[in-house]
Amino acid sequence: MAPPLSVNVFTAPEKELVAERSRPFGPPPAWDPMTSTLVFGEHDAVLVDALTTAAEAEALAAWVGLHHRNLTTIYITHGHLDHFAGLGVLLHHFPGARAIATAKTVEYALKQVGRLPVYRKLWPGQLPAATAVPEPWNEETFSLEGHELRIIEQGQTDAVDSTSLHVPVLDLVIGGDVLYNRCHMFVAATTPESRENWIAALDRLSPSTRRSRSRATRSRALPTLPTSSRRPGSTSPTSAASSRRPGATRSSTTP
Repeated sequence: MAPPLSVNVFTAPEKELVAERSRPFGPPPAWDPMTSTLVFGEHDAVLVDALTTAAEAEALAAWVGLHHRNLTTIYITHGHLDHFAGLGVLLHHFPGARAIATAKTVEYALKQVGRLPVYRKLWPGQLPAATAVPEPWNEETFSLEGHELRIIEQGQTDAVDSTSLHVPVLDLVIGGDVLYNRCHMFVAATTPESRENWIAALDRLSPSTRRSRSRATRSRALPTLPTSSRRPGSTSPTSAASSRRPGATRSSTTP
């Protein structure tokens, strides 16, 4: 019998942007808090999403190291640069890990790399010097210590060809940026048709999230320490894949 899995979440705080204000009132432009999710077993671990800046990725690598597991896989949920810009830093610290994403995510990520000059203006001197891109993974599943992790293809939500990740043994879905909480969704690149698909994507998650969801939550959570994978009073693990604080203002210079 395969050993049980656990889940934990790392939260990177909000980042200021160098950008024009989209309106003359409210908070200054900022990029909302984001999270990466670690699913781990007795010996090995899988990390979902790699954050954005060099400092975030270095802190994330140190946090993963605190779990004392062998990081086998880094899975990228979709091709927006803020979810994989830190990948090269993580692969430097964990050279034995494989970085994977769906073929469509990789295709879009390569297009996002071409927008690096735009992102470097948003965060001067903060992005890693080199940007790694995940390798295409053409299977619907991969495994962690004998447990299946299922890729859920979602089509266009806040990005084209988004995915979520289902961990059946934990009754857990890591939603990527399909799920938002307590903030405005990024809809600048959507159409009426893609918004209809986004609603359908939420419905697709429902049967596989009987007890918990790992969401693109938007809240001021503190970085999670590797001491517990359950929230107080809960009977199942919870986590968050990317987060924004309520009322944060995203710049119009976005993916």
